[in-house]
Amino acid sequence: MLNKLPASIRSISLTLSISHIAAFAIFFSFQLPPHEARGETPEATTTNILANLSLEELMQVEVYSASKQPEKIFTTAAAIYVITNDDIIRSGVTSLPEALRLAPGVQVSRMDGNKWAISIRGFAGRFSNKLLVLQDGRTLYNPVFSGVYWNAQEIMLEDVEKIEVIRGPGATLWGANAVNGVINITTKHARDTQGGLITASGGTWERTATGIRYGGKSGENGYLRAYGKYFYRDGQPPVDTPDMDGYWSDWRGGFRGDWRLNSRNDVTLQGDIYYGRAGVELYQGGNILGRWNSTFSDTSNLSVQLYYDRNSNRKRFDSDLNHHEARDTADLDLQHTFAVGAVQKIVWGAGYRLNSDRLNGDPTIIPAFIPSGRTDHLFSAFLQDNITLLPEALHLILGSRVENNDTTGWEMMPTARLLWTPHEQHTLWSAVSRAVRTPSRAETTISSMIGFIPPVTEVRLLGDSRLPSEKLIAYEAGYRYQPLPKLSFDLALFYNDYSSLIGVVQGTPQGGTPPTVIPINAAATSTATGKGGELSVDWHPLAWLELALLYSYLDLSVSSTSSLPQDRAFSYADTSARHQLSFRPGLNLPGNVKCDLWLRYVGALPDPAVSDYVTLDARIAWKPLKNLELSLVGQNLLEPKRLEFGPDMFGNPAAQTERSFYGKAAWTF
Repeated sequence: MLNKLPASIRSISLTLSISHIAAFAIFFSFQLPPHEARGETPEATTTNILANLSLEELMQVEVYSASKQPEKIFTTAAAIYVITNDDIIRSGVTSLPEALRLAPGVQVSRMDGNKWAISIRGFAGRFSNKLLVLQDGRTLYNPVFSGVYWNAQEIMLEDVEKIEVIRGPGATLWGANAVNGVINITTKHARDTQGGLITASGGTWERTATGIRYGGKSGENGYLRAYGKYFYRDGQPPVDTPDMDGYWSDWRGGFRGDWRLNSRNDVTLQGDIYYGRAGVELYQGGNILGRWNSTFSDTSNLSVQLYYDRNSNRKRFDSDLNHHEARDTADLDLQHTFAVGAVQKIVWGAGYRLNSDRLNGDPTIIPAFIPSGRTDHLFSAFLQDNITLLPEALHLILGSRVENNDTTGWEMMPTARLLWTPHEQHTLWSAVSRAVRTPSRAETTISSMIGFIPPVTEVRLLGDSRLPSEKLIAYEAGYRYQPLPKLSFDLALFYNDYSSLIGVVQGTPQGGTPPTVIPINAAATSTATGKGGELSVDWHPLAWLELALLYSYLDLSVSSTSSLPQDRAFSYADTSARHQLSFRPGLNLPGNVKCDLWLRYVGALPDPAVSDYVTLDARIAWKPLKNLELSLVGQNLLEPKRLEFGPDMFGNPAAQTERSFYGKAAWTF
């Protein structure tokens, strides 16, 4: 507990190496801004105004993810929560996965120093297959194992404008795999990152991290920024193999440009490149995205987005490549919003995505895929209509999405939502939605030996190209209440009914006596029900004190026709905590000092058994100069180490999260 804290903290290096600065300098060859822009600090930008808004104003902040058009968060017919840039910085987190703990209902469990099990409303694992994650409209969802390689998503946190977290299905607007939730990460407009920023940090786990960003003008109505980032973090070795090398290092850089062509047309161009190592995994990639927005009137606009993403992931043991995955993704998306009279707001769109992969084809390698290379095509279209039944009081929202993929063919994902605002202090909403998850590449084409029974029998995992999609019918209801300008409540309740969940069954043994192959076949083995709710309370009782309380409850029950321990669907029944509680007091003290505490409780996981825990993070920051902030962060302070997640079916052993400290300096110019 607290009295077990070490008497002193290891010295923390805040030195930004000359070699790191030289490596990043290649990104900053564009036009310098005029004198006025050079004097603009991030605290003065439009984005950072969010940090200075009152609670009443924050409840009127516009969100996009729930309806694909701007709407006030207080009158949104979905369980949505916004993590602001100020939340991220003041929490002291150093990665996107850790930042997601700031939202209610999101289960974030660290598996080791570079892997997380992240989900919403259940089914947590390294590859949580019912959660869709996007960054600036580009999907981060990987169709090989149905999930996200979180270690490859380490963007510069100072550039994140906000993270919109939807708990519940978002498939009508965002497509298949948006089953239990959508996480939409939005980075700042280039005009809001003018001038320079240099950050440097170091500590016990965060050994060293450096970042540099610079923004300038491009012509009369254009803005540019470029950034570079490097970090080296210690590994958190598995419990059973404490000598395993699990460090995490990452280099990356990128740019963004935003131009206003005229009063009606805007263009964005952005891209990133990265290279890193996370334990035995080597990963690299890059992406480029372009977006054109055209405004026809106050009620009508059109956007067209195109991006290309290339990435690869390799595992290396004893200098031999044991797993290789490479992927190219091209995506085209069109969206149009318009009004019909004064009572209807319609948003519709269409899209096409091409996925091409190169995977292991050798059956002696785990995992192996047959065929080793494949190209998939996805066509989609959606329409959603917001119908005003009573002006400024009652709305009916109807919509559906249709997709055609190469695995399951045609899929339909409708929703019906009702939004009632009887008073400016009250909002009630309810929804019924259908969502689907497309079977992954592994579930349909894997062919790998996973065991051997002497003298001649092998156990082989086999995919099935005829698998159906997993299905969800979700029932939701919510209530928002703001009794005082500085106090608000947000409650969401849900009941989820899942069917055709994909697991494995034992097939008919093949060969003679004894058999030469015992097949373990992918199959739709399970059904499930999930019910629960999330509550968030925000209270600013004093000008210098902010309080945030989050609580979530989940009751997930899975019924499977398979008794095999490898049954993925059934194994996910116990990977999410039933209770989660988070309490964050933030203090704005005299002398430009900010102090933040973050107390969290996470319930136990029954199988594999992981005890419940209480943990505390603390951050204190001081601005001795207008453009310089110094901060000290302590994480997981209540115990030396703890287990957050057990070993999973992908061969990732359990590792313990350790107490850590780091110091950071941030200089704007």
